[in-house]
Amino acid sequence: MFKKPIIGRFLSYHRHTNPSPLVVAFREFIYKTIGHPYLLDAVRAEKVYKALAPKPKMMVLDLGCGWGVWSVALMEEGLKMVAVDLPNEDFFEAHKSAQINNLPIDFLIADGQALPFRNNTFDGVIMLDVLEHIPDDRKAIQDSKRVIKNGGFIVGTVPTIERKKIIIKEKTVRRGLTREDIDLGHHRRYTLKKLLKLIRSLNMEAAAYGYYNQQFSEVAEEVREFFRRHKIPDYILFPFLYPIAKIDQYIVKENVKGSGAYFKAVKI
Repeated sequence: MFKKPIIGRFLSYHRHTNPSPLVVAFREFIYKTIGHPYLLDAVRAEKVYKALAPKPKMMVLDLGCGWGVWSVALMEEGLKMVAVDLPNEDFFEAHKSAQINNLPIDFLIADGQALPFRNNTFDGVIMLDVLEHIPDDRKAIQDSKRVIKNGGFIVGTVPTIERKKIIIKEKTVRRGLTREDIDLGHHRRYTLKKLLKLIRSLNMEAAAYGYYNQQFSEVAEEVREFFRRHKIPDYILFPFLYPIAKIDQYIVKENVKGSGAYFKAVKI
């Protein structure tokens, strides 16, 4: 697993009023030894990290950075990170997280469809569960291609429509989207075939791709979601569900359809 560092006491507890010392100590232990207890990020992280193949001094744009856990982690490995997102609470917490970890990440408010950077600026772009939130995904990939150097990459993840949920059944309410998708601000879901077609139509090479959240990890994610709806915190469930999610890595091939897909597109 790609072990992300602790993301900072303020970020970890800012939504809680006077958390108990026991809860704080337990969460600190989980964050330091396993990573941020978001199961989806844990199961996709190894796929993303392998595709990214990070090297010190690479300059990478974290598009749609959210809480910024990837920017923090990659900068601790010696990469130069620029993180962009639209204004939202998580984005501002990401900035505080970088300050807590003493990491000089550059944060900018920007639209992924019109990035405020010169051509050929970055070695790569990461966009993790971002494209489905952007009205024009083609324009977003095209503009990301513009700001990376020749031979540079875009590494991303997207939700797919190719595997139905196993435990939590949800009805499609609009254009292939569920109520949860709409609440999350999704404009679409993907098939891997459609995603690869989009990449190749922009004259980029699909250098790596595959699925995650296939069988065991999908069940683990749905169990997490079920208990989360009943107000059971992620950090309590994570140590039990993570080993189940990891089973996919050892027995399921990447071409087996899952509820998430990753890709690495290279500028040629």
